[in-house]
Amino acid sequence: PGKKKEAKARAIELLDRVGIPDPDKRADEFPHQFSGGMRQRVMIAMALMNTPKVLIADEPTTALDVTIQAQILELLQNLQTEFGSSIVLITHDMGVVSQMSDRVMVMYGGRLAESGPRRDVMRDPLHPYTWGLMGSIPPTDGSRTPRLAAIPGAPISPNDTDRDRCLFSPRCRFATDACRPTPPLVMHKPGHMDSCVLPLAERAERRIEALTPVEVTL
Repeated sequence: PGKKKEAKARAIELLDRVGIPDPDKRADEFPHQFSGGMRQRVMIAMALMNTPKVLIADEPTTALDVTIQAQILELLQNLQTEFGSSIVLITHDMGVVSQMSDRVMVMYGGRLAESGPRRDVMRDPLHPYTWGLMGSIPPTDGSRTPRLAAIPGAPISPNDTDRDRCLFSPRCRFATDACRPTPPLVMHKPGHMDSCVLPLAERAERRIEALTPVEVTL
């Protein structure tokens, strides 16, 4: 009984810390009685129960409106400072990456495509898959873009057995025979590496080409 009482007190304390109103009452309620943003806060409170050294946040802002997204990201940053935890943030939202991350690892098909400090990856991306992700970001300067540069093709299937190659090559407009066998990771400057075989001198021109929308006839 004593341990249950302590556990509930700790749960109420954390619910209050993540911004749940009336935490002593809400602690006894069911998930369907919470909004999406509140359920996300409860999950964060659960993850912090044992004061972890590493907190893995897998798509923490998915299906939340932009206002709630901003609140959740601010909460994570505040809790990181308070608890001293490192955060591994898994997301496809490059805006979230640019706001939250110190280091970025771009994965495709479970394999590392590019890795480096946030500033390097966001300002000088090297891998065609990273270019595709960057091309999915709408402009923030007020300009209007007729079409975002979509990545062609479909994501790799978990059942794909042909893995002795660059896994992104079937969707890459720059793929050549050199993409097979699997290209190694190459360090281009301190901390910034990628696994593309394109000559480094061509990357800037190819990146502009990759970010140019392609006309598609339906």
